[in-house]
Amino acid sequence: MLPILSLIVLIPILFSAVTFLTKTKEQARISALVGTLITLVLTLYMYLSFDSTTAAMQFEEMANWIPSLGISYHLGVDGVSMPLILLNAIVIPLLIIYTWDDVRSAPNRFYGLMLAMQGAVIGVFVSLDFFVFYIFWELTLVPLFFMVNIWGGSNKKHAGIKFFIYTHVASLVMLLGIFGLYFNAWALTGSPNMGIDHLISQFQFFESGILRDAIFLALLFGFIVKLPVVPFHSWLPDAYSEAPTAGSVLFILLKIGGYGLFRVMLPMLPFTATPSLMITIMGALGAVSILYGAFLALAQKDLKRMIAYSSISHMGYVTLGCAGLVSLSVSGAMFQQFSHGLIMSIMFMSCGVIQTATGTRIINELGGLAQKMPKLTVIMVLGFMASLGLPGLTGFIAEFLVLTFSFINVPTYVIIALLAIVITAAYHLWALQRAMFGTFNEKLGEIADISSYQTLSMGIIALLVLYFGLNPSPVLDMMITNSEKIVSLMAVMGV
Repeated sequence: MLPILSLIVLIPILFSAVTFLTKTKEQARISALVGTLITLVLTLYMYLSFDSTTAAMQFEEMANWIPSLGISYHLGVDGVSMPLILLNAIVIPLLIIYTWDDVRSAPNRFYGLMLAMQGAVIGVFVSLDFFVFYIFWELTLVPLFFMVNIWGGSNKKHAGIKFFIYTHVASLVMLLGIFGLYFNAWALTGSPNMGIDHLISQFQFFESGILRDAIFLALLFGFIVKLPVVPFHSWLPDAYSEAPTAGSVLFILLKIGGYGLFRVMLPMLPFTATPSLMITIMGALGAVSILYGAFLALAQKDLKRMIAYSSISHMGYVTLGCAGLVSLSVSGAMFQQFSHGLIMSIMFMSCGVIQTATGTRIINELGGLAQKMPKLTVIMVLGFMASLGLPGLTGFIAEFLVLTFSFINVPTYVIIALLAIVITAAYHLWALQRAMFGTFNEKLGEIADISSYQTLSMGIIALLVLYFGLNPSPVLDMMITNSEKIVSLMAVMGV
């Protein structure tokens, strides 16, 4: 059988190396686009062949790597990872098209880092061995760090270092949790094994309840910092706002923190010594992130920072849905990851166009842009409406599932999150009204609408937001299948 998972990881990495060696902008962008389109074709083939009725791993690849340490090259995909791989495979070639006419230094490095990022992120999603998982997890830091440091804004050095320190420290804490799993499972079974499923299955047999809780919290910390949730969020606004538009979108596609909650944390949760405490921690962090992120977004004058803080608010739904521990709340959290990637791509792309055209991101310095940029306005309004949860768009599906079904088990935290709905609508509508409508600010001079390349890339993403908002089944069905498996384990353990 075709090693399709290896190919969708290796092809972006190989084309990244080729792109780094190109000499001109045309060569760089063509090389990058070809690499991402090949990845997209393979991903679509895998998606069309995917069986949504089973929670079992599919397209598995297995080979011993370092037998003496129990490390293997083990890849697989299920309903948790398939939608996120599809999201990356779709958005990144569109992102390359979006930047087609950009004028920037070192385009070979710029596009090469985009491809390296794609390969590393997909590598996280398909890895079923903790050693391989962690390698790809750490590799995602490198392209994003250089994206911010080379092509970022005036405060790029501070933002890049802050992002690196925050997420790297969290990764080291997570690594301690992985080692705790690995060595204790080795002591129990008498043989080393770094397989994710194997280590999770042995977790319940660790004698010390304090040890189980410590391992769980160490892993949880690594994932929620990357997500991120309040109060571990402060790296995100700086990194998102200082990064170039393409870098901001790559940050949005970095769904590995939320993925870790579904792949690792929820299967381990019923075997902790204090599962009710862990549920409380996740529920509280999710609810506070939703509400606090919304208030912070409302206070922003910079359009891009407002979008960055709104991302923190929206990611709170992922943690809250996990704490809900109902199949459809967990499915809603999974769908929020997919939906958020599409919606925020539109919003950051829109902000990038506005900054390039007007030279500013300050909302009060804009105004009346709809008169000059009608195509952008249509796409941007759809993105903003999806972000605030308008029915018929993807944001509504995710938030409705999380809030409705999490209420069954964690009603207090859902009520806290509900308070953010009005605030979320307020800052979206406030920003749209001041930036896009009203009297045009003549000080902005002559402004052109988005280019044909930008219209194509942003338009396709907007259509996907509309399509999956009206018909979420193509990705939601596989999520539900896997969330039912996760939640059934909770029920058996009495959680």
